[in-house]
Amino acid sequence: MAAHAPHISLSINFHAVGVHPRSWKLVPDRDATWSFQTRLEVARIAHDGVFDALWLPDLPMAITPPEQAPLHISDPQLLMAAIAARIPDIGVVPTVSSSYTEPYTVARNIATLDEISEGRAGVNVIASYNPRIAQNYGGDAVPDYAERYARAAEYLELFGRLSDSFRLTRDWDKQPDAARYLYDPAGRREIDHVGPFFKVRGPLPVPQSPFGRPLLSTAGGSEHAVGLAAKYADVLYAALVDKASAQDFVAGLRAQVAAEGRPEGAVKVVPGIVPIIGSTTDEAQRRLEQLVGLLGESIDPVARVAKLLDLDPATLHPDRPLTEAQLSIPSPHYKRPLGFFHAITDVARRGDLTVNQLAREFQLGGGHKIIVGTPDIVANTIIDWYRSGAADGFVLHLQDLPLDARDFVDQVVPLLRRAGHYPDGYAKGSLRSRLGIPGAL
Repeated sequence: MAAHAPHISLSINFHAVGVHPRSWKLVPDRDATWSFQTRLEVARIAHDGVFDALWLPDLPMAITPPEQAPLHISDPQLLMAAIAARIPDIGVVPTVSSSYTEPYTVARNIATLDEISEGRAGVNVIASYNPRIAQNYGGDAVPDYAERYARAAEYLELFGRLSDSFRLTRDWDKQPDAARYLYDPAGRREIDHVGPFFKVRGPLPVPQSPFGRPLLSTAGGSEHAVGLAAKYADVLYAALVDKASAQDFVAGLRAQVAAEGRPEGAVKVVPGIVPIIGSTTDEAQRRLEQLVGLLGESIDPVARVAKLLDLDPATLHPDRPLTEAQLSIPSPHYKRPLGFFHAITDVARRGDLTVNQLAREFQLGGGHKIIVGTPDIVANTIIDWYRSGAADGFVLHLQDLPLDARDFVDQVVPLLRRAGHYPDGYAKGSLRSRLGIPGAL
């Protein structure tokens, strides 16, 4: 089995006052949804808990109804730069779209963020799937699946080459030409890339930080997404709900990483999880029920599963499993990332779950693993997945911020430390080195 990260890696999926669409009803000040100070408070709590990073997703569109809090408010790169300048140690990983940004601009921005943060920067690159995003960038519809991922592959290759295009020789002042040149001219080179989607001469004007490349993450569970991660990424963020399926997924990814000629442990897998914590199991369950009720959606299991998988409710029966066709092939109407489809259907297939049972597994929707229980239950689940090779760490989807972040840091983190899988403080070095990425500084 490939080496783990040096510890269980934890990050927060950094949404306003929580990922719950009605989280604004749980906080005393509804303006906290828009407040930078709210985000700073969450970042400070995450720092108290020695979280590796803040993970800021992005869908650059505004379509949420007024009774729901929009999840993707601020520009991720600008917000992370502001946080990095105020909060030490913790990593900052904004999300960008390979479909609607230019690799040169993003590589320059992230190199700047890495300099600001002293090696704590990363970027999560996704291929956008929502047509409303396309309509904000001059299009009417997103390109087809194959084209989106072909563009993403070229984008990721360019990001890496641009990140390496300007390197300072750190002892340049001792060289014979130091009096004539500010830097070693051999350390800056054009890349002269011409491809199907991009034409980039380079190099970057920003020199690479002393810590080397910024961390590069990708997301998704489809065949194309895994292939991109195996070739280019340091981290793969995925929806993995069933432990056995996650173990198979990680093993498959590591085989592809090896086939690409990359070293053992080059790519870390960090699924999303939704911890619902209570002092007792019953209290945690009541908390879950409160959050489900706050959604304001139908609690009917047929309606819930139909919405999760974009299925016709008339084809579902609450006391019967999904058909093999429904488990194997997404509906033509299914628009979410394929990784979510596979995460949900893997759970249904392995457990032979009825629609009723499947609805209970995904009561909050979304497609990430929900862990309901006491701090011991949450910590033991995290440790079990880590020890069994199902994950190198997790990205927390917290419903009610900053409250859920404080509860996790105060109640779950000490248990992870006691088990010997979590650090007492931040190690020196880059974000990549903390995650145990081979060759990182």
